[in-house]
Amino acid sequence: MAATPSLLVQYEVNNRGSTEVVTNRFHFVGGTPANAAAWEAFADAVVAGFHPVLNAACTIIGAVGYDAANDVAVFQKTYTQAGTAATGSESLLPGFCCALVRWATDQRTTKNHPIYLFSYVHGVINNGFGATSATQVQAAQLAALETWATHWWETGYSDGTNTYTRAGPNGAAATDSTVDSFVRDHDLHPR
Repeated sequence: MAATPSLLVQYEVNNRGSTEVVTNRFHFVGGTPANAAAWEAFADAVVAGFHPVLNAACTIIGAVGYDAANDVAVFQKTYTQAGTAATGSESLLPGFCCALVRWATDQRTTKNHPIYLFSYVHGVINNGFGATSATQVQAAQLAALETWATHWWETGYSDGTNTYTRAGPNGAAATDSTVDSFVRDHDLHPR
């Protein structure tokens, strides 16, 4: 498998009384955007697809595109796109709380283990205050995450010419996706 290009999306979350920047890096297959305009169109499409899964306390602040061959940043754009996942009676959770998204691939390791792709998506909302629901991702946000995850591997995002789909850093293309319904903890400052 060959190395793949990637797009790093940066966003701010509220965590323990302060605003912190978290990132999600999305490797993709389908080629590499040909120039700055193509990178911008692709990044705009990814941001447009990503902000509906983040709560309104989150703001996407930037995207950085990386070349596959040497992992050098070849594109950068600043954004001020707020998340739009709406809360009802549910609660916005601290920034270290997240949803876990897993993409399956059709590739296996040299030891014949399946290869999976993972993303921790911060900016989650819980599903209410019941004994179980407080530890679950809000139903509407979970549905938005499932739609977003499926879009990444099934439809992909376009730069106007090429369409790119989710893959791993070494080219394992996503073939399916699952979003865990329970809120996860992904500490922003591991000790």
